Amino acid sequence: MKTTLTPGVRGEATHRVVSAELVSHYHPEAPPVFGSPFMLMLMEHAAFNAILPHLDVGEQSVGTGFEFEHLAATPAGATVIARAEVLSIDGRRVTLSVEAHDEHEMIGQGKHVRHVVEMARFLKRIRHKIEP
Repeated sequence: MKTTLTPGVRGEATHRVVSAELVSHYHPEAPPVFGSPFMLMLMEHAAFNAILPHLDVGEQSVGTGFEFEHLAATPAGATVIARAEVLSIDGRRVTLSVEAHDEHEMIGQGKHVRHVVEMARFLKRIRHKIEP
């Protein structure tokens, strides 16, 4: 991990909502709005983008925790922008604030924790789960 990974570092991710991400796609009786898991994934992508330029070769970050609120509904076709900002770093643990906005308002906010891992070591540890 480079010394440039400091509080205040930011990342962003932009996405246009499609019908397969609507709650009604999975539950036809539900409202046709952007599902929380997809908003969460976009927030995670913004956090990933914040950290990525500050990693050394062979490192990556993995999400390990979320605390968030889904504040407002967003229909298909809307553009959602997620932003993440590093709040603190404790060893390899990085805590970020995250938020998401559509064209009209903030639709979600919270905190996200990621850990910086050495990919070779990480893959070695999970190999027993993917090999017979």
